[in-house]
Amino acid sequence: PLVSADEFGQIAFKTNNLIHGLRERDVCYMSFGKYVTPEIRDRILNGHIPVNGERTEGTLLFSDLRDFTRYVDTTEPEEVIKSMREYFTAMERVIRKYHGIVLQYVGDEIEAVFGVPINLEDHPDRAVQAALEMRKKLAELNQQRARHGKVPFRHGFGVHTGKLLAGNTGSRERLSYALIGGTVNLASRIAGLNKTFGSDILVSGATVERLHRKFPMTEEEEQLVKGYSDPITVYRVES
Repeated sequence: PLVSADEFGQIAFKTNNLIHGLRERDVCYMSFGKYVTPEIRDRILNGHIPVNGERTEGTLLFSDLRDFTRYVDTTEPEEVIKSMREYFTAMERVIRKYHGIVLQYVGDEIEAVFGVPINLEDHPDRAVQAALEMRKKLAELNQQRARHGKVPFRHGFGVHTGKLLAGNTGSRERLSYALIGGTVNLASRIAGLNKTFGSDILVSGATVERLHRKFPMTEEEEQLVKGYSDPITVYRVES
């Protein structure tokens, strides 16, 4: 409290301003961490994100919900938002458990990466482990949804490992941390192949070659995907 106008009062006034400023900084710091992951937040605030990005290697995981458009058309918007928040929260907890980072949510899609910006030698294994546990979490979530008479969700995963460019993109006024390169595009295409094979987790041959652990997998027929002239090999991850 300010009880005088002398030197002690001035010290109290400046101290109160300092405390107020620190509280505002902490609120901004924590809020910023809700829009980007804490790992990316810290690298941005510490100036560790190169202006022109950095070349690195990582494992991308893409997932999206099946028949989401139909679900949105037949469900109240408020319920859609609530259900998506529950779904995204459950899935992100698993991704973070295996030290992955969610880069963005686009509609019903999740884009996550393992091994970037924090280097992890076993990032391919972590991505596959995360996909397997996310499969289990969705089953648990669907049990809860069934008890409340809600439509169950189904999703598909695409996992791919390769080189990429990580850094800030966007306009001069609004930047966004993003991964750029063919690795990102191919991971997304692989996620879409689940519709072709009737599967829910597909992993690229490049990822399989880098795995340290053995997972139950079945090699599928080579497929041509949009934007690539050569067919790709993918593996179905069994339950």
